[in-house]
Amino acid sequence: MLFRSKPKRVRQPNTPAQRGWRRTFREGTAYAKRVSEDPATWPAYVAEARKRRTTASALATKDWLKPPRVTAIDLSRYRRHAGDMITVQAEDDFKVIRVAVEILADAQTVVEGGAATFDAASGSWKYTVMAEATGQSGLTVRATAWDRPGQTGTLAVTCRRGALRKSAATGI
Repeated sequence: MLFRSKPKRVRQPNTPAQRGWRRTFREGTAYAKRVSEDPATWPAYVAEARKRRTTASALATKDWLKPPRVTAIDLSRYRRHAGDMITVQAEDDFKVIRVAVEILADAQTVVEGGAATFDAASGSWKYTVMAEATGQSGLTVRATAWDRPGQTGTLAVTCRRGALRKSAATGI
């Protein structure tokens, strides 16, 4: 019979990505602990966790780890006039609590901006334009969504001479 000695333990340092993920996970569990002590917020996590057959703490941690996403900006009813409507689709693993819309000229000068309102019937966020922008040549509409932990996701759509161009969505 052949016996081998126990292999030596290799002690390699963690990579920067591993250290970053561990830090993020610690922040997520710390968020879940803070929320568990908040009587205004915790019941929402408890109720949703029951539906999903998980724990409220795990749901809150997951909410921290996954930022919201803006999935679409609908400009079909935007003709650069006051009163026009911009519709935003945003999603999160738990809940999107706020969406803001900005209209930028030449992708840098703010023409206007403000909070969108949630339309429960359509499940989307609606923003009513306040300023005329008919004289502007290139406009970018940027929407940012927030979730309960304060994470954000952003999407921008650029309007140039009748064409729409979508930029990359970002999650911070």
